Amino acid sequence: MFAHFLRLRYISIIAVASLFAGAVLMFVIGLARTVDAYLLLVSGISVQLPEHLTENSLSSVALIQAVDSFLFALVLLIFSYGIYILFVHSFSTDELKQLPRWMQIVSISELKTTLIQVIIVILAVNVLEHVIIVGPQALKWETLIIPAAILCLAASLRLMHIPQE
Repeated sequence: MFAHFLRLRYISIIAVASLFAGAVLMFVIGLARTVDAYLLLVSGISVQLPEHLTENSLSSVALIQAVDSFLFALVLLIFSYGIYILFVHSFSTDELKQLPRWMQIVSISELKTTLIQVIIVILAVNVLEHVIIVGPQALKWETLIIPAAILCLAASLRLMHIPQE
């Protein structure tokens, strides 16, 4: 009976495949944003821009968005590998030590920590994009809500990793 129940863990292959497909999609989106940034800068396409923006700054925003996409793609890839390692294929301790450090996942807690760290970085990138695109009008009290949320997330992440006595 227990052996049959353990076979249900293979259903997590659905999550592995979905996360891997999502990672590929995010890599493609990152590539497209990089190409857009390059084309905007090189082609000199005349775009109606607000007075505080130039083609250079718009290209920078596109590259920041590309980095954001690539970062999220890498996290999806790590999650895909992590779920595979934790649930589908059981590695021995020696086999696990031979894997690269970023693939040596021993608990779901490590995956959650990685996700929180990436959420913090993505939120910070979004704030940077907002400030660049909106310009001086972005410097209002309402804009501080997201940085305050980022600070709270970072503090909670730090509190999660304080050793308990």
